Formats: sequence, C-alpha cells, structure tokens
Amino acid sequence: MTPLHTLAVGNVLGEGIVWDWRRGCACWTDIEAARFWHWTPGEEPEGFALAQRLGSFALTNLPGVFLGAFEHGFARFTPESGSFEMRAPVTADVPHLRMNDGRVDRSGRFWAGSMAERHGTPMGSLWRYDGNGLARPVIGDIRIPNSLCWNRDGSLMYFADSVRNTIWRYAFDAEDGPIGAPETFATTAAGIHPDGSCIDAEDHLWNAQWGAGEIVRYRPDGSVERRLSLPVSQPSCVAFGGDDLTQLMVTSASIDLSEEQRDAQPLAGALLVYQTDVTGLRETICTRS
Repeated sequence: MTPLHTLAVGNVLGEGIVWDWRRGCACWTDIEAARFWHWTPGEEPEGFALAQRLGSFALTNLPGVFLGAFEHGFARFTPESGSFEMRAPVTADVPHLRMNDGRVDRSGRFWAGSMAERHGTPMGSLWRYDGNGLARPVIGDIRIPNSLCWNRDGSLMYFADSVRNTIWRYAFDAEDGPIGAPETFATTAAGIHPDGSCIDAEDHLWNAQWGAGEIVRYRPDGSVERRLSLPVSQPSCVAFGGDDLTQLMVTSASIDLSEEQRDAQPLAGALLVYQTDVTGLRETICTRS
C-alpha cells in the first residue's frame, strides 16, 4: 500500500499516536527528543518542547490538555502553553526507569508502563492512574511495556513485554483491572518485537512490529488477518484517525539505525497514514486526570 500521507518529521523515537476526534487532529510524542507533535490534515505538523521525555498520553475532558506518562511519572500538561504539573512521580527516584506505552481503558482510567532503560537495573511495572495524584502498580517484572489496549466492551486487556516477543490477553474487570493469569494471544519471531497496538470496530488488534517493518492485524482468536509492509523497519505505534476513523496512522523511529540503514530508510522517523477498509474506535477520554 502507498501511504495516503507521509509526514517526514524525522522523529528519533516517534510513539503514542492518538487521534483527537474532538479537534480533528493527530497527536504523538517523540520520546527521545522530548517533543509533542500535533498535526491537522491539510496543515503542517507542529512540534512543542516538553519538560521531560513523554512515553504516552491521554486525552482529557479539556481539549488541548493532556495527562501524560512522562519520564518521572504522571503529569498534566498543555503543549501549546508549556504548562506542566506533575501529579504522581512514580519513577522519579528509581534510576534507569522511565514511563513508556499507555492507553485509557473503557472506564476512562489511564494506564501506562514503566520500563528499564538498562540491562540489570530494576524492572518496570504497569501502572494505573486513579486520579487526584494517586497511581498504583498492577503488574510487575516488566522490561519494555507495550501493546496496551482493550477490546470494544472492555472485558479483555492486551499487554506485551516487547523483549519477550509476546502479546498477552487478560480477562479484565472495570473496577479491579486484570483478572488471573494472562493467556498468550500472539508471539513474534526473534528480532521482531510487538510495540504499540490498537483495536478496531471489528475487535481486531493492530500491532506495530518493531524490527519487521510491518503492521499486523490479528483476529480476536490471535490468528493473522493481514500484514501491512512499511518503508521503515521500526514502526512503533498505531491508531485510527480521520473524520470517519478509516485512516491508519503509524509512528516510526530512527533511533539506533546505522548510517547504511538510514540511507536505505529515508522515511525512518516519519508519520505514515494509510487509507484502510476498516473503521477504528474513538479514543476514550481520561476522566480521572
């Protein structure tokens, strides 16, 4: 497939793509550059400097104001004005940990994982932000948390530790969270790591596969429905956008690529947008920010 839009923004580690359906724009983060990106179709993308590296973020009840999983924890921020208010500094005192992938569940709570940036350092956890500055760890022993999303009715949670090459599926309760042990939903080959995911209106899971240069759409039973080949080897996150939610938006990264790889992948770090025959779901608003 040929991209409908190619935004060559040169992200070091583009991530966390979200379509703000109220404002008709895409938002994402370049984690390593500590920049927040905003793009309205038909206009040029804009980048805003951030106080800390931002792993993921949530839409809030106030358009333009976000709840973010920053390097040191959960914070409210407004990119255009530069305002930043740390609400729950869950990783600030733990060396070599930072926040990473996150998403809002169907009940309006923001979840995000902390990751270990070095081997042999403390492992990360999946955190739930409950509002009023309160956050708690729910799942531990995580190296690189990713693929966090929920099925349409919120009864299943999908989650991955990328270095373990596995996407797990948990039974999920709206009040208590994950229930019992997870089951394996999908696995990837060595050197291919499951990164960001989203769910479409048919309850299929779309996953960015870092190292493979592919987006894979999985059926609810975990079988592969289709693969989308990309001009970049490190896709990092996916979301549906556009007025009718039929456009698949893909962030990518240029981090750790050799000079030869960069020459072969001039679009590494770009935002790629594809027209699909599938409809996505609206991003849930965080109601506990």
